[in-house]
Amino acid sequence: MQANRVLVVGKDETHAKAGVAKIAADKFTLVEGASWTEALPLASSGRYQLVIVLAGAEIGIAAVTTFARSAERWAQREDMMLVALTEDGTAALHRDLQHAGFDDIIHRPMHPTQVASRVAILLRLSTMRRELARRQATARGFTSGDGLFLAPAEPVIASRRASVLLVQFDQSAHCAEQFNRAVRSCTEATICDDPEAARALLYRGGLDAVLLCSAVDPKSAIDFADRMRRVPALYNLPVLLATPDVEKLDLDMVFNAGITDVAPTCLSSEQLSVHLTSFKRLEALRAALAARYAQHVEMVIRDGLTGFAGHGFGMAHLQSTLRDCAELSLPVAIGGLTIENLDEINAAHGYLAGDIVMRRVGDMVRRCIRGEDMATRLSGSRILVQFPDTRYASANVAIRRLANVLRFQKIDLPGGASIALRIGYTLACWDGDADARTLVASLKARKVAVAA
Repeated sequence: MQANRVLVVGKDETHAKAGVAKIAADKFTLVEGASWTEALPLASSGRYQLVIVLAGAEIGIAAVTTFARSAERWAQREDMMLVALTEDGTAALHRDLQHAGFDDIIHRPMHPTQVASRVAILLRLSTMRRELARRQATARGFTSGDGLFLAPAEPVIASRRASVLLVQFDQSAHCAEQFNRAVRSCTEATICDDPEAARALLYRGGLDAVLLCSAVDPKSAIDFADRMRRVPALYNLPVLLATPDVEKLDLDMVFNAGITDVAPTCLSSEQLSVHLTSFKRLEALRAALAARYAQHVEMVIRDGLTGFAGHGFGMAHLQSTLRDCAELSLPVAIGGLTIENLDEINAAHGYLAGDIVMRRVGDMVRRCIRGEDMATRLSGSRILVQFPDTRYASANVAIRRLANVLRFQKIDLPGGASIALRIGYTLACWDGDADARTLVASLKARKVAVAA
């Protein structure tokens, strides 16, 4: 099953095919080319999550700008990311194209692996937009059409210089100095060459991104990012991995460790600035999604203890997700979390202790899941987490990490007692046919692993 569709628009068929060749797509992403004359009906059809326009000598900036402005009238524009691929990577051009309506810009000199990483980010943004619209539609059904959500809109990105933490691993002097100059020229940077000391700096407020720079073997940097993801307060902090040879990177391993994007250490200050702009957009869109979700009527759709969606709303939303993903041929995974010792806690410490546990669990889970994921309280101790547009391998990493975050929490109770949780977790992927209730029921039939 194809998960994502990408359309590359060129001056003619040959030009479009050359652009397709520059995008290293995985087996779950279908990249197609189209000539300029065929582009408008295809791009506006709603079949593509990402439309990339090849801007440059063959297609002038004026024509590309006109294309972007015409896209504003497309019915499916909110679900699609519109991107320019160009040889000119200046910050001024980046601003001009964004003002014209492009969501992002990709620089043609990028290595195919680097382009693939950027495409993955843009597809993620498309998923978040689509998820926001889906939640709005489901919420209206539960609130008699009161329109409690704001209309989907892009978050405003502050023009201030990004605040970043640069952590250096196994650096050669030349590589470190070259990349450091680029970082200092376009950001407010704190540079640390001791990964252990850097951990304390991660918790300071106002960080826009973390840059991990490795000149030799990126494994230590990837491990550092993976440990960051285990800390709820750092779970959604954007991370850029910079290394001289991006071609040798295993992108699945990189993304599963929580790294947002990859880049070569030879980036110019303008190229690095564009990368950080994408980071800030991703974080701002996630925050906007969470804020709009909070505008629902609490007693109708939200569980009072955990802050998760209530059972009825969560199941209705899952059914809506399955219907939309069937039309777009996108994968869906769901995970189940069970607090195995909740009954024991209630018996030993009283129901007030159980309420404290559920509030703490709700806080931890909501801080650790992505903006487009949704947690639902199915029953007293059972929690459902929906992972839209997510394949089994990525969902498996996410649900195991959630279980581990919860089991490592020590919850203090009134009177001085402290308790730990036993967390059971399981995972199921949608086969394309089952409805929401059947899919959730399949979780019970699967073996439950207990993290304790």
